[in-house]
Amino acid sequence: MTVQMFCVPHAGGTASAFRRWNDQIGDGLAVIPLELAGRGPRANDPFSPDVPAAVTDLIDQLTSKRDGSLFVLFGHCMGAVIAFEMARRLRGADDEPVLLVVSGRNPPHLPNEWSRKVAPLSDDELFTELVAVGGVPKGLSRAMARAFLPIFRADQAMVRGYDAGGPEPRISQPVLALAGDDDFMTSDSLLPGWADYTERSVTVCKLPGNHYFVYNWVAEVGQFIREQLLDVEVTR
Repeated sequence: MTVQMFCVPHAGGTASAFRRWNDQIGDGLAVIPLELAGRGPRANDPFSPDVPAAVTDLIDQLTSKRDGSLFVLFGHCMGAVIAFEMARRLRGADDEPVLLVVSGRNPPHLPNEWSRKVAPLSDDELFTELVAVGGVPKGLSRAMARAFLPIFRADQAMVRGYDAGGPEPRISQPVLALAGDDDFMTSDSLLPGWADYTERSVTVCKLPGNHYFVYNWVAEVGQFIREQLLDVEVTR
């Protein structure tokens, strides 16, 4: 049986970040990207003002794409926070995810200090910072980034205003936490802290790379998820 995998991108990202994932992730997973407002085909929609609004928006999208199979929520960085809050919102519903995959993000109560650092920067300075951390697609020039930077800034503002409000309510799914071994935005000592936010287990897996590592290791991510789903099936 194929498991649906609903994906939320990083700040400034679009659903196209997952365009090739279905070709790479392996058997048993159907990747379904979710598109946040204000970008891609939704460029004319106003940005979500806060994380709860983004959660409502994306749950509506998810519901319209459900096929009755099991499903997984995946999010990278900002997307990890949104996916986590989606799992919280769906707790106790008739249709809940069986697994939460969080990538490139420490536990929800810990702010992203880099986001605070870059907030006051000019567009040129911000573009330079994004290049340094691998957040600019290859071939995207400063001029071409003119439309991208406002999206990134809106997403970052949304995340800076986010407050998890403590670990309760905890989610009812196990958590798979992924991190790059050269990602300064996550910490080996802090990642296990996701355990405070779930009633189930937390598994931390590392892969080579910087903050955007996950987009280079899609097949490996798929294997990690399939291994987790085997445990889910055993305990169902």
